[in-house]
Amino acid sequence: MDVNNWFEVEDPEEYGEEPWDFGELELAFLAALRAQAANWQVPWASNQVGRPEDESSLLVYVSIVDEARRLVLGEWAVHFYGTHVQAGPVFDQLFNLDESTERGFFRASGTVEQLAERCAGWFESLLSRPVVRVEWPFKDGRPATHWEFADTGEVLATRGSVPADGSSPAHRLPVRL
Repeated sequence: MDVNNWFEVEDPEEYGEEPWDFGELELAFLAALRAQAANWQVPWASNQVGRPEDESSLLVYVSIVDEARRLVLGEWAVHFYGTHVQAGPVFDQLFNLDESTERGFFRASGTVEQLAERCAGWFESLLSRPVVRVEWPFKDGRPATHWEFADTGEVLATRGSVPADGSSPAHRLPVRL
């Protein structure tokens, strides 16, 4: 895989915003997370470091994108609180998490190193999953489309009205291998 830097801290002052005020534990968590991510053998994904709007935690997240369609298919985040984390799929623009364990949500406590290892493993597992775009033709010429994890069929995003009759799709195209 290409060598990419994961979870780099951008300088908000470049955008006219206040600088981040990350504490010692937060910086240690980021360093440990980056060290773990340096060994990943997964396709690169958009990722960022910051704070949620309420500034209650250190926020680290990844986005899976269909580059060809320029569409974000899903975001998954870790909220780091110093001695514990909450991690899972993001369900809104404020980076609140879907707390369904069936969708991957978890809470963990431990040392910075333990938490970074657990979160890195979770991100790596998520980013290792193949994604496909599934298309059905429609009478008006526009396809109905959904994107899913190829290993489980879990739907990530949908455009148009996917046929409810169970009809076979016209195409299954890889988005992430």
